Amino acid sequence: MVIRNRSNNTEAADRFGAVAQEFCSIVDSAPKLDKIELLTAIYVVLPRLINEAIGLPNIETPDEDDAPMEPEQLSVRRKVRMTDEQWGLLYNSLKEKLGDWNLYWQVFDPTTDQEAICGSLADDLADIYRDLKEGLVLKDTNTGLLDDIIWEWRLGYYSHWGKHALDALLTIHFWLQPLRE
Repeated sequence: MVIRNRSNNTEAADRFGAVAQEFCSIVDSAPKLDKIELLTAIYVVLPRLINEAIGLPNIETPDEDDAPMEPEQLSVRRKVRMTDEQWGLLYNSLKEKLGDWNLYWQVFDPTTDQEAICGSLADDLADIYRDLKEGLVLKDTNTGLLDDIIWEWRLGYYSHWGKHALDALLTIHFWLQPLRE
């Protein structure tokens, strides 16, 4: 189903944006938090972030061939997108903060895979952050079309950062569980 109601789209973007901003703020504050404080805060916000992502409207966007992005729009997007170097700094900072809680074992696709692979919480959190932050900046500065921002957040959830969020949530659950017993 394709949603075209502007008011509902604005409300959904505002709700999602508020939770996405909360997630990004926690990651930004990671240097001031200890590992347990950081993971506890992430553990609280991730289910809400996932819920709001699932609730984002399915926006119909024009084909890129039909409506190419203006050069100034491309320039703005390049400026707000995290560089590989910025992502690396964030990843390394989180990796150091998490220490021996960074790596975990998982099956990549539980519907088809049988062999375990190693995952990284630092990678999960840094990837989620990168995928959310660009849309937040575009939305906050009114430099992106709201429908485009929603479309990219939703696409990103289903194609990339959603799996990172679910993997991180499960891993954090197991790290924090003994502390709650």
